[in-house]
Amino acid sequence: MVRMSRLRVIEIGVAVMLTAAALLFVALTVWAAEPGIAVTDAWARPTIGEGRTTAAYMTITNKGAEGDSLQSARSARAKAVELHQTKMNPAGVMQMREVEDGLSIPANGVVELAPGGIHVMVMGLDSALAAGDELPLTLQFAKAGAIDVAVPVSVAAPADHPHH
Repeated sequence: MVRMSRLRVIEIGVAVMLTAAALLFVALTVWAAEPGIAVTDAWARPTIGEGRTTAAYMTITNKGAEGDSLQSARSARAKAVELHQTKMNPAGVMQMREVEDGLSIPANGVVELAPGGIHVMVMGLDSALAAGDELPLTLQFAKAGAIDVAVPVSVAAPADHPHH
């Protein structure tokens, strides 16, 4: 009877070890499958008067070993959302143009969307935005897929933003 008990203890020990190994495998698989894209420091400007247009800014970090691309953005609160780039033309005039082929986010890289540069242009809002509001955006990446971002509305970048 003692031999049966020892054998049973060994069987239980093996079962526990196999279960722990399986849980570790599942945890590592889930961790590895998470998208390498992180969106931080998001903010959008309030609309002016009864305006229905704003710009949103953020920092996009690609923690992955492969590059990705921000293909588009959308919001349930807007008729149109586009990626825009502000550049100086040869005549010295600032011009805003749509980024049509997506925004490259290099592997282990950071891309900052900021005033005077690349930004998300939100047009045809269903109502005006005031400081303290929140704008829902969905960013569509080529590899990471759709990432939802709750963008706080503020007159200036967040105080903890590194380029504030």
